[in-house]
Amino acid sequence: MSADLQRIERYGSDTSEYLLAIITDEDHASQIELEDGQIAWTSTLRYDRLYRYQDSQTGRIHYKLESIPPEQGGEHQLISLIAEGGRGAEFSELVMFGKRLVTFDDRTGLLCEIRNQNQLVPRQILMTGSGDESFKGFKGEWATLWGDQLIVGSHGKNSAEEWVKILDNTYGVTSVDWHDRYQRIRDVLEVGEEGYVIHEAAEWHPYRREWLFFPRKISTEPFDEIIDERERGSNILVIANEDFSKIRTVPVGDRLADRGISSLKILPGHPDECIALKSIEIGDQRQSYLFCFNLEGEVLQEDLFIGDYKCEGVEIL
Repeated sequence: MSADLQRIERYGSDTSEYLLAIITDEDHASQIELEDGQIAWTSTLRYDRLYRYQDSQTGRIHYKLESIPPEQGGEHQLISLIAEGGRGAEFSELVMFGKRLVTFDDRTGLLCEIRNQNQLVPRQILMTGSGDESFKGFKGEWATLWGDQLIVGSHGKNSAEEWVKILDNTYGVTSVDWHDRYQRIRDVLEVGEEGYVIHEAAEWHPYRREWLFFPRKISTEPFDEIIDERERGSNILVIANEDFSKIRTVPVGDRLADRGISSLKILPGHPDECIALKSIEIGDQRQSYLFCFNLEGEVLQEDLFIGDYKCEGVEIL
């Protein structure tokens, strides 16, 4: 059985309790000084329990998120000694790659395994674009399994970030230009030449043989950071067939202009349902939420508050 199928089938249809891992990307705030005076960079990894309930009479589904207290192993500090331009540990996604939980630093391009709940083990450094033209880390924003391979993508806002990295189970990497695929999404969303789409959440659905992209931001106007932070949040799920020749869109609930999707996962055992992170990033304000929906666009659980920090990766363990 391929790795993507194993991942989606690791729980059965009778599953109602899941363990989540959620990771933060704190940007400039990630730099710290260790006890020995050494400069390092940190990210918070937290573990939460997610419960799925279905009303026996109405069939209505809802979820409950229960945080695990730090003293019970629910929160850990990840430490990285690798930085680019004075920044590091800006981890933007989590994904189970076989039995390994891996994460991606969108500043340095560092790919790490997370072992023993809080140990970072560097495995690869992904470089921007094709990997040949610039000494700059790849801004990895989303990741999923496609067959036995790990696909890592960026936000697609410019040509260097339209490339994807395809990794095998030894972390060998191939760079592939996905410009045409990102452009087809932009065309379907009708943003025009002046507008943009920012991606931070995507999944490959091995049963449907479809790609699920949930853009964080959609705009028909040129990028303006202040307006982008407050007004460009998206509620449009993009569903594409395997080669992106057919694409459709599904509105999911109401659009909240200041909130954007930063991570997306299909729920094992219930493959027509998804969980996703939403984050707010306005000036110094940081907030994160988790919500649940199905692939018909029905919101199953409204936003559940996670914390006053920016969470950019979630995975179901």
